[in-house]
Amino acid sequence: MTTRVLVLGGYGTAGALLARLLLERSDAEVVIAGRSAAKADALAAELGAAFGPRRCSARRVDAADPRALDDALTGIDLVVVAASTLAYVRTVAEAALRAGVDYYDLQLSVRAKFEVLDALSARMEREGRCFITDGGIHPGLSAAMIRALLPAFSRLERADCSGLMRVDWNAFAFSASAIHELVDEFRDYRIEALRDGVWTKVPARKMQRTIEFGPPWGRQACSLMVLEELPRLAQSLPSLRECGFYVSGFGLVVDYLMLPLGMVTLTVAPDRLGPGYARLLSRALKATSRPPYETVFQVEAEGVAAEPGREHRLARLRVAHDDGYYLTAAAAVACLLQYLDGSIRRPGLSLQALAVEPGRFLTDLQKMGARVTVQGAPALAAR
Repeated sequence: MTTRVLVLGGYGTAGALLARLLLERSDAEVVIAGRSAAKADALAAELGAAFGPRRCSARRVDAADPRALDDALTGIDLVVVAASTLAYVRTVAEAALRAGVDYYDLQLSVRAKFEVLDALSARMEREGRCFITDGGIHPGLSAAMIRALLPAFSRLERADCSGLMRVDWNAFAFSASAIHELVDEFRDYRIEALRDGVWTKVPARKMQRTIEFGPPWGRQACSLMVLEELPRLAQSLPSLRECGFYVSGFGLVVDYLMLPLGMVTLTVAPDRLGPGYARLLSRALKATSRPPYETVFQVEAEGVAAEPGREHRLARLRVAHDDGYYLTAAAAVACLLQYLDGSIRRPGLSLQALAVEPGRFLTDLQKMGARVTVQGAPALAAR
């Protein structure tokens, strides 16, 4: 039976790419949804012409309106939340539960989202609904990459993750809510990592490292930040002593001027000053955007090798693509392919990076154009 997938924010940058890749890689039917009927209809017509009119349609949906969500989810099997705003997590999640619909989001990993979804997790299990959160690449990729390397170790002791995102911001038109979400992530910023087997706060003076990303980037200054998937993964790996995620910034102007200004603005007067700040940050990102462009995620893992008689192994895994938004959508679809065939469709709340079969996940990313390389460990294979 064909699965019907409604994509909230389906005509946005990541949502439109996700919808196209899902139609290309599966037999699912896709419904493009959002507050603009004209934009939803236009994209549905374009995708319908490419993949067949019966496979893609459009619905006008306001995620702030529970009744509209109830109507929109009629006849739907899975709702994919690609809209940038985090304000309606509860509204959408509760609508999905009322409708008996599964749920997937590729929104940012912030505590406010988890407070809502964790509170509903018992109901998800009781009603047999599959909810997958923290999809995409940031979050959604790092812990899956660590898990992909696990078979190369009999004892994994260190797994440091890093990310570099050089995006052509001039190619995109961002809504104010998308910029607000970005700043909200930095307002939720936690300097934490696994040290000596304990997940702990790290002093600010120790939050930065210089990490090699390969040509043309070389060594880049990176700052420690939390992705929820990493502490949850660490709980299942008692041998792991050190783990963290280090991210390269947007550049001096944005990192040291615009983002701190945004944290103050959205704390003091988010409704009054937020829209103006969002426009200012968008202009700053575009003004400082320079080629080349690439998004890179890396894991450096160290421990005892799985092969008998070999004590030490240092392995590196790298995933890259020239377009960070495409890579985000491809990672979402690589997860959804496993959902669609039932292999990860189970009741309750899961995080993408901890739910997917990692070898297949990375293999599917390769098939969709990502550059996946491994050093110091056997080649990855879908299992």
